Amino acid sequence: MPRPPVIPANKKAEIILAILSGEMTAAEAARTLGVSGQAISNWKRCFLKAGCEGLESGTGQQTRREAELMKEITVLKSALGDSYLQLQAIRSRLRPAAAPRVGRPVPVGAGQRPRAAI
Repeated sequence: MPRPPVIPANKKAEIILAILSGEMTAAEAARTLGVSGQAISNWKRCFLKAGCEGLESGTGQQTRREAELMKEITVLKSALGDSYLQLQAIRSRLRPAAAPRVGRPVPVGAGQRPRAAI
């Protein structure tokens, strides 16, 4: 049996909303899209679950996924900072120690153009 076509998420949402509003049945949607009735049921279940999770989080609160991502960002920033400090330490060990600069006498006439011989 051939693999069903890939349906974009926005198209799936349109279909599920049409089913929920009574514009079409799940069987009609499955026939129209060339997918199984089980696929339609799975889409509907996922759609409703995601919608409920969105309502549970409330306004201004982070979702669980957002909170996980924020924790991961914090860990990655810390690791990046540690890596930067290690790199700076390695660079400082690899640089030759700079000799103290002692003023050298500047020869007389330095910076002047030589005169042509007469």
